[in-house]
Amino acid sequence: MNRALKTVPPRCDAVPVGGTGKFRRREQVVRREIAGEFFLIPLCGTPVDMDNVFVLNPLADFIWQRLDGELTQEEIVVEIVEEFDVAAGQAGADAADFIQRLLQNNLAEERA
Repeated sequence: MNRALKTVPPRCDAVPVGGTGKFRRREQVVRREIAGEFFLIPLCGTPVDMDNVFVLNPLADFIWQRLDGELTQEEIVVEIVEEFDVAAGQAGADAADFIQRLLQNNLAEERA
């Protein structure tokens, strides 16, 4: 999952990710499919700034589509295990890592 989203230095105000947390996509971020690849594109900032475009691997895209603010991280992990036939521990670690990266890049937020 290391290549799911570009690596950025952690922010000091990053929110710790927990299994019972509910997260949602930010409204100002769109997901687009181009030539079979999925991208997250923030709708703010400079449109030509390619540093703000994020490429998703299949697992990251699967998680992204479930960040509706209703499912908990634990529920998403259960779905990952079912869909990708992976151990729950690995699925949980991958989900936590990806969600943390989304939060750090201001692409998702914890539901209040």
